[in-house]
Amino acid sequence: MLSIKEELFSVEKDITLRGTLAIPQSDQERFPAIILINGSGSADRDGNMKKPKLITNLYKELAHFLTNLGFLTLRYDKRSVGESEGDPFSSGMEDLVTDVKSMVTFLKQHPKVKEKDIILLGHSEGCILATKVSEEVEEIAGLILLGGAGTNLAEPMNYQNQLILEEIQRMKGLKGKLLRRLVTKEKINKQIEQLNKKLEQSSGDFIRMSFKKMPAKWFREHFAYKSEQIVKALERANCPILAITGDKDVQMDVVELSRMQQLDKNDVTVVAIKNMDHMLKEYKGEKSVLNIMKQYKKQATDPIHSQLKGELSTWLQDNYLHVNE
Repeated sequence: MLSIKEELFSVEKDITLRGTLAIPQSDQERFPAIILINGSGSADRDGNMKKPKLITNLYKELAHFLTNLGFLTLRYDKRSVGESEGDPFSSGMEDLVTDVKSMVTFLKQHPKVKEKDIILLGHSEGCILATKVSEEVEEIAGLILLGGAGTNLAEPMNYQNQLILEEIQRMKGLKGKLLRRLVTKEKINKQIEQLNKKLEQSSGDFIRMSFKKMPAKWFREHFAYKSEQIVKALERANCPILAITGDKDVQMDVVELSRMQQLDKNDVTVVAIKNMDHMLKEYKGEKSVLNIMKQYKKQATDPIHSQLKGELSTWLQDNYLHVNE
């Protein structure tokens, strides 16, 4: 196992973004690099949230695992999260894409990085951002898409709603009866229609739905980036792609991996991992959207799924054997 040196860094754009580099300590002068791109929400560079409080260190663990394989890793706080500047309600998808591109530029100029060996690793929403960046930045050396390959934002949202309805149908007792009256397919569809209509009529950064403030700009830009465009972008990508989703993921349908398998490309590796959830950890229980935070908190200190580590290790070593030169 390599020893790891961590360095804090900042990137100045319209705002200041801050993050951490994990650098292998070896005789090698330069390393291939991997940029970790977070999922949606308020998790920081390490994968921890303040509200609701959830300390998993998911991204820190993932970064250190990859660095031990011989890769310099970069993880950063998204705009408006952790130590990075920004307003969560004025940050759109395109802003997040620009931030990833800024990280690519930063690494290309770093003395420890092989500038033509920069890999993007996206988790959840990060898969969408990584795909968009691959369309706009030349010489991306690889794409790793965990829990979100090949779809836009709308499809996982629909998947989660479907799982909620199925879960409520299975519920027994008074709670099940009450929820079946309160939460119906018709009511969910009506809410989706109301949201889409309000988004279409909006031009500002945010809207209010049921007295709740929502990031309209972020939604509009995501919904405008269709799944068909994402699949075409992946088909055009001039680099190896690894797409992995777990069959216990309630935020991304593992069935969607079939789109990746149908790509007309030789350098795409697609893996469905049994008993892996959206937090990339082993989970052998029944899938539940309604109790998902309880599940995540219970698993907070569990390690990343062992098969995921194996798949990452094999793929990276097969495609980037020169890391040991």
